[in-house]
Amino acid sequence: MYNIVIRTVIRVTDDSRSRTTSVSDYPVRRDPRKIIGVLVIAVALVVAGYSVATYWRPSFVIYTYGSFMDWGDDGAQAVLERAFAPFEEEHGIRIDWRILDADANFIVSKLVAERGNPVADVVIGIDNILILQESAKSVLEPYESPMLEYVNETLVELLDPDHYLTPFDFGFITTIYTKDTINTTTNPELAYLTFEDLATPELSSALVTEDPRFSSPGLSFLLSQIAVYEGILEEDWTTWWEEVADEIDVEQGWSEAWESWNTNPTKHLLVSYGTDPAYSAHYSGTAPDTAVAPFYYDGKHWAWMQVEGMGLVKNGPHPELAKAFIDYCLNETVQQEIALNQWVYPARSDVPLPGVYQYALDPNNITLLNTLLTRTQIAENLESWLDQWELTRTL
Repeated sequence: MYNIVIRTVIRVTDDSRSRTTSVSDYPVRRDPRKIIGVLVIAVALVVAGYSVATYWRPSFVIYTYGSFMDWGDDGAQAVLERAFAPFEEEHGIRIDWRILDADANFIVSKLVAERGNPVADVVIGIDNILILQESAKSVLEPYESPMLEYVNETLVELLDPDHYLTPFDFGFITTIYTKDTINTTTNPELAYLTFEDLATPELSSALVTEDPRFSSPGLSFLLSQIAVYEGILEEDWTTWWEEVADEIDVEQGWSEAWESWNTNPTKHLLVSYGTDPAYSAHYSGTAPDTAVAPFYYDGKHWAWMQVEGMGLVKNGPHPELAKAFIDYCLNETVQQEIALNQWVYPARSDVPLPGVYQYALDPNNITLLNTLLTRTQIAENLESWLDQWELTRTL
């Protein structure tokens, strides 16, 4: 939690009264030591008043997840201070960042538990799948920011056309690989990867993914596979999971999956983000050893887009300030911090990207798997899909 103090304004009102002065009312000569003493006391009182007023400024509470803005060179605290100090100064408040060591599902549960007496003003991190749950919508208030004119309409439609959430950033879930161990020379199919390719023993045994019940990348991968089988191949999607059940490595979350992929020499493919090669290039200072392998069908490269949003907490303490905060998050001051600290794309389409993003999956070259499944389909079937997925793991 960061309590960032910017400015306190103290106003002193002159309430002195006028009086009639006689000829005998001359000034009395005063002892300088007493004058200095009075001044010292006065200064001390002003400083004390400043400190108290600053400390007791209104607290504006933001809920977000543990790694928010924490993947850059400077660390989250420095980034948050740099990006949000102007907002605090303008509104005379201090932002109380409640960075929870949990995922967005937990944050929604926390908001539900606090529904009778909300603590947070804004939440950041609910994505385009989680918002389909009624529990998420029940703790949010719709708000259509005027700053959406700077955001691609596709992001708004994929995240939430009802505006319970406003886009903050977006990324692509795809497969990545380390070119030192596997590449398009050893495995040409990586240039035009299909789920059928991934079902072969060589690649299925080399693939690490995440549990869709607990991980947003894992869920995006499951939805990608369902979208391809239901929307393109018109086949039963469960057959693929049954085929690879004994081979594929399914870890609980992204961190565990990364660890398995990074340390196990037999694991060459990972379900992760299309910006991972840019991350690798930034920290290695050279061309990355990581590459992406989006899926290829009907002459197009496909990937699943994950859109992260920010929302007004329903009946939050400062609703108007919360709206102003969401507007502020879409200005260049904040959006320019996303690429090198979140390692996904900023929601604003006009924010320049760092040079290493030449190695990231280019949004202009990707067709969205999201378009093969409607929001209604996902909302109505997600629970049963997860149950079916779990069943394929135990057959």
